Amino acid sequence: MSGDGRHGFVRRGWSDLPGDVLDQVYRRCCSSRYDHIRFAAVCTSWSAVASWHPKPPALPLLLPSTGDAKRDRKARAYILDDGRALRRPLPGFPWGKRIVGSHDGGWVAALAGTRLFITNVFSGTRVALSAKQSIVSVEENYITKVIFSEDPSSSGCILAAMTTRCKVALCWIGIAGGGWTARGSTGDDLTDIAFCNGGTNLYGLSRRALYRFVIGADGKGAPMVTLVHRVQFEMGVLTECWDMSHERCIFEFRGTLAIAMKFAPRICCCSNHFFRVFEFDSIENKPTEVMNLGDHALFLEPACSKAVHMPLTGRRGRMD
Repeated sequence: MSGDGRHGFVRRGWSDLPGDVLDQVYRRCCSSRYDHIRFAAVCTSWSAVASWHPKPPALPLLLPSTGDAKRDRKARAYILDDGRALRRPLPGFPWGKRIVGSHDGGWVAALAGTRLFITNVFSGTRVALSAKQSIVSVEENYITKVIFSEDPSSSGCILAAMTTRCKVALCWIGIAGGGWTARGSTGDDLTDIAFCNGGTNLYGLSRRALYRFVIGADGKGAPMVTLVHRVQFEMGVLTECWDMSHERCIFEFRGTLAIAMKFAPRICCCSNHFFRVFEFDSIENKPTEVMNLGDHALFLEPACSKAVHMPLTGRRGRMD
């Protein structure tokens, strides 16, 4: 209670509120990762109360990127949790570079010509890449997408890149003197790649087939594709969808591989496209259509498609 002390009142600030009161404030006001961060940033006591609760999963930020530095500096990231755009530009965003990948925690992979940069858009921290690691033109294979096996600040992170000549290029950040190795041609153009099972399995998707890349090591310990395996599975209901869909992407969903297919509207006067999602059985590779996302939100984008665990009370994850 606040007061001037002359009438028995004791002046207290927000930092002096009891923990049980702050806990009730948190429960009423904090429903997103950004709310959690703001709450913890007030002061030490509020930060302590925030630590009592697990951090809510964060929805991805939406940010248009054209590769034009002047134009992109005027853009602002849109926060889905809050339904608004940030007032200021992200301090670590690689303006003027082409975004080719991203990872949880604000990490993005960007290209300036053939030079790769991995930056955290929130802190401005840049992953230290050697000269060989930062040059991503490998045997005239130019990279169109980069994915991460784990957090890029970890020395165990492997970068996998989709190239223009049907090959997958690999680079292990933990080997300072190492570079990129491009092996394992599929024979047809890849349209997407994805890590599954904690980065242990690497898959590639083309217009005609699904592939699994077996990762080994060369004589210097650098990662390389040692075998390309065409995944055989029962097409079933997937057959018709495969032929009719005009865009496809793969991603990890509930610990297994999943594929999303985009379709044109069935009725000419309807302009809305729609998606169908299929989940592969981890043992038999049998595809099953996903009719409800449950407590997941699905984000589909050429540089990074992902399913985000997002438990939302009172809402259900429909497939629209």
